[in-house]
Amino acid sequence: MKKGLLVFMSMMLVMGVLAGCASSKEGAGSNAAKVEVNKEGFPIVDEKITLSLFAPNVGIAKWQDMKYFQEMEKRTNIAFNFNTPPNESFETQKNLLFASNELPDVFYAASLTNSDVTKYSEQGLLIPLDDLIDEYAPNVAAMLEKYPDIKKTITALDGHIYTLPTVNRTSPPWNIHPMWYNGDFLAALNVTELPTTTDELYDLLVRFKTEDPNGNGLPDEIPLTAAEMWDINQWFMGFFGVVARAVGTYDGEVKYGAIQPEYKEYLEYMNKLWKADLFDHEAFSQTGEQKGAKGKKNQVGLFANWGAGSFMGVEESDKHPMMQPVTGPNVSQPVIPISPGQSINQFAISNTNKNPEATMRWIDYSYSPEGSAFIKGLDEGDLWEFTDDTKTKRINLKDLGDKKGTMTPEYGINVPLWADEAYELSFANEYDVFVKNETAEKIVKYGQVAMPQLFLTAEELDQIAGINADLVAYVEQMEAKFITGAIPFSEWDKYVETANKIGVDKVVEVYQTAYDRYAAN
Repeated sequence: MKKGLLVFMSMMLVMGVLAGCASSKEGAGSNAAKVEVNKEGFPIVDEKITLSLFAPNVGIAKWQDMKYFQEMEKRTNIAFNFNTPPNESFETQKNLLFASNELPDVFYAASLTNSDVTKYSEQGLLIPLDDLIDEYAPNVAAMLEKYPDIKKTITALDGHIYTLPTVNRTSPPWNIHPMWYNGDFLAALNVTELPTTTDELYDLLVRFKTEDPNGNGLPDEIPLTAAEMWDINQWFMGFFGVVARAVGTYDGEVKYGAIQPEYKEYLEYMNKLWKADLFDHEAFSQTGEQKGAKGKKNQVGLFANWGAGSFMGVEESDKHPMMQPVTGPNVSQPVIPISPGQSINQFAISNTNKNPEATMRWIDYSYSPEGSAFIKGLDEGDLWEFTDDTKTKRINLKDLGDKKGTMTPEYGINVPLWADEAYELSFANEYDVFVKNETAEKIVKYGQVAMPQLFLTAEELDQIAGINADLVAYVEQMEAKFITGAIPFSEWDKYVETANKIGVDKVVEVYQTAYDRYAAN
């Protein structure tokens, strides 16, 4: 009886969550019967069809009210019923959809994992796109031909392509936001050359703390801040030669970063900063907003953010330099993780879709120069305007706020597209050129993709399913304890032993096999 009751309660819970999911829909499911597809031009279909689409909503507007979808419906004759749960609960809702087997026609901006793709393609829930690309998606095909590394990355182990990525090879290849110096602090201290070693960085942070660079006569300077360690640890680990806290590749060899001797050196350095009060003691507890408030009070000397000006509450300019990566005592040069230039698994077609050909033609438009420009900026006057009569340079309209998020889904999430270089560069100004040059000299020069986006077999996924989560939680917990001194470094060997017991060796073995398979392809 207890067992039966538990089953009944579980079913009711799933039904309740699905009901909540349904309440976020802006329409019902697909009503599209099979129709003929025009292979070129608009409309895509002569007879209007309606498909169901599942995507995350950042909470700015209903997708049915966005100009992008309204205009695309006029052009293509394809409409959508939207199921767009909040971004925060999207992963849960996605898993429930697959579990219920009540799939949408389209997964859009879905950030499926490679594990999802392997599992649900084997079950037949996601359909292969290869033949559809060849026949109905010339822009996607052109992208894959230009970038064979993308094709390699999105091809599953069975040789088929089940998803499409977001591709932008024009934007800076930042894996996470860069680190910046407060240029006002540097000017106040007459610093003309940035530190290039960890010792020189320590000395500069001491000066930030003791020499009143904000000039207010108060000892309120915070040399280095963060909002949890993920905010900055990719950089500081890299100064000691560690490309990732978890699995990463080192000249073809997969290692688990958090048990390497170089990782210990990183922890010891951060602990040194902590004990000297050079690293914000609220770093492990404060929110991004609280961190930002310190920046706007001109209290912080070194910080991570997408732009220095936005952190400090001033206009972006070249007076605030990007951090020069520094070199630890036992490495020849630092290593900085960079993005591979694409976000994979952002679009998929389910086996419920009666019109995959029309759907493929619809998404292919986002991989054309015109289509990617349209989803990013719509029409002149919506979000941007030309700067002169040559119509070669654009500038964003003033005081946009969240307006973009009311007009297009390309706001706060990765939507499937191939960004057009000419369009992206048409917005470039002096600050953009400065950022591009800083990125080339201070990130790309030392950059490495920590680990290719690998497909694991179902068996490999089963082998490490529980291990990864336990390892990540343990390593993150111990990182904070070592840095803050809650645990002494005399416990390092015990820490490594515990990590090994959790299953580091198995994780490394699985990823080494997957990496070798990827490299041999």
